[in-house]
Amino acid sequence: MGAMTMREIDNEGSREEFLRMLADQGEEPAFVTRGRRLDAAREQLRWACQTHRQTLLRGPSLHLRKIAAMIHGDWSKLAPYLASPSQWRLVASFHENWNRHAPPPWANQGLWAQRLDRPLRQLRDSIDRFNRAWQGHLDGFDLEPINQTIADFNQYYVLEKACAFGREDIARRGFEPIPPVTRQSLLDEFPLVELPALRSR
Repeated sequence: MGAMTMREIDNEGSREEFLRMLADQGEEPAFVTRGRRLDAAREQLRWACQTHRQTLLRGPSLHLRKIAAMIHGDWSKLAPYLASPSQWRLVASFHENWNRHAPPPWANQGLWAQRLDRPLRQLRDSIDRFNRAWQGHLDGFDLEPINQTIADFNQYYVLEKACAFGREDIARRGFEPIPPVTRQSLLDEFPLVELPALRSR
């Protein structure tokens, strides 16, 4: 450590220098390692949720591509079939978000001659299946590992940082406990899909 002692780590510049010295020596402080471990676990959870959700959305996405081909991309043509006509914009946003990187919708003159009632009902049924599958996936998700990592971070991070800097006031500065992950918090971040109601005929 040279001439620098823990008690001398009392300003932002010195703290940064202290961390760089440890990193150069391959001795990352325990609190930094713990923070990195938590960040990696949370990122892995988000990636897993996003990937599985996108997989389940393939069915609704294909139905939207079929509808896009039928209406030549003019989503306002859905207005007469929706209970709230202006909500065609919501359906258009689903297509934009879910099919952003998909190939253009296939061209089929036979499709264009059809009414939109049936494909819209098929889309609604597909979204219902997605919602049931996604809710079931979240209900069966094992949250214990990520929440144990969060609990350990909340319990030990300040202590480990105080040991590194020799100052508990520095360690507690700006620290906020991380709330546990719940099925509801995952559902808030990766929600079910609510399709606008269709007009009854």
